[in-house]
Amino acid sequence: MESCDQIRVLWRADIHAVVWSVWYSCNQWIFKGKSVDFRVALSLVWRSVYDANHLGIGCMRNCVDDLLILHRFGLSGRPSKASIIRSMVWSPPAPGWIKVNRDGAALGSPGVGGCGGVFRTCRSFVKACFTVPFGRVFAFEAELLAASLAINYDWNLGWHRIWLESDSSYVVRLLSIRSDQVTWRVRQAWQHCIHKISHMEFQVSHIFREGNQVADALSKHALGLSSYSWWSSTSSFCSSLVGNDCKGRESFWFS
Repeated sequence: MESCDQIRVLWRADIHAVVWSVWYSCNQWIFKGKSVDFRVALSLVWRSVYDANHLGIGCMRNCVDDLLILHRFGLSGRPSKASIIRSMVWSPPAPGWIKVNRDGAALGSPGVGGCGGVFRTCRSFVKACFTVPFGRVFAFEAELLAASLAINYDWNLGWHRIWLESDSSYVVRLLSIRSDQVTWRVRQAWQHCIHKISHMEFQVSHIFREGNQVADALSKHALGLSSYSWWSSTSSFCSSLVGNDCKGRESFWFS
């Protein structure tokens, strides 16, 4: 079984101390004719282990095997923190509103990028889906372009009561404060986006990726395309994910 982080640090300190003690003892014997008491060398090894443990690096696994090893060293364990688990459920917009979940992706930094989005009503009906491939972009540029395109589609289709939901905190913050301070490569598209939402009933919110699975699937699908795609209903490859959202099925986020 692989050692936990806390025990791995102790083993490394132990091995280094043993090697150093052997080297020191040999030098004392060869060059000074002195012998080193075994108990002194052993004390040095134990002290190195204790000092390493006091650095507070790593945690144990919360299991009996790790506790037994640490008790043999005469040390107390540092239990690993329990994961924070949050339930993610997609929620529909209020009547009269359209909710758009969008996502951007890039294979590299920069790399081939793309985005996707889904428009849904208060009854969770899909009004449309889209995917758009990009050239080489950074991931944050793909996120910005995804939001810009979603807003542009809303505007052109006459949907002016929009709730945009994104798993990018960066995009949510920029839209919340209506900031146009973005990289020059996407600035023009972003400025048009800011202008349009100023003439809409618009709100924006953050959702973790686990609750944004339809848009995530669409953005990944875009990476393998050569041109944009538009569906007036649910795209076939993400219909099951749309169904899960309609049923209020939970996904879980771990940290």
